[in-house]
Amino acid sequence: MSEVMLFPLSSVVLPEGKMRLRIFEPRYKRLVVEAMKKDGTFGICLFDNDNAETGTELSAVGTLAKIIDFEHLDDGLLGISVTGLSKFLIRNVRVEFDGLRFARTEALPNWEVVNIVKEDEPISHYLGKIYDQFPDLGQMYEQKFFDDASWVSQRWLEILPVHKQQFDELALQYDCKATMTFLKNALEK
Repeated sequence: MSEVMLFPLSSVVLPEGKMRLRIFEPRYKRLVVEAMKKDGTFGICLFDNDNAETGTELSAVGTLAKIIDFEHLDDGLLGISVTGLSKFLIRNVRVEFDGLRFARTEALPNWEVVNIVKEDEPISHYLGKIYDQFPDLGQMYEQKFFDDASWVSQRWLEILPVHKQQFDELALQYDCKATMTFLKNALEK
């Protein structure tokens, strides 16, 4: 088991995914500094504000993310871009003096490449339309793997408002089949 710094968010990045973050809280400025002193990595997991009182506010699954770019934003804040490397299971969490969380984690396998079957092509097509409609999102990717069901389903999990429990159930699967079924049902509505 290894220990990673955690950045809990209302959305998540998964392996091969990209995300831009605005850094303004002192604890997350510290996270960036500490990450860059080492290999540039930290963990991202889902945060559910509704469960903050019960101590179950964090998802069970997180993603090891690597900082790939920095920028100074117009509002004077620090912006970073990250890419998702691998999933992990959060075993236990400790909180330091400034509120920065550290988690003991266990590695989870990344989903294998799976060719999109004909009946699932609309899921891939709709993702392409989202990227066309929101170019800032689509432009983060030099390459898009619309023929890979694992890649497509993970990108959808990053952008859909999925509850923490649903996310954990899907992300803990060993492949993307359950997520593709979930997406078919969600997109048909």
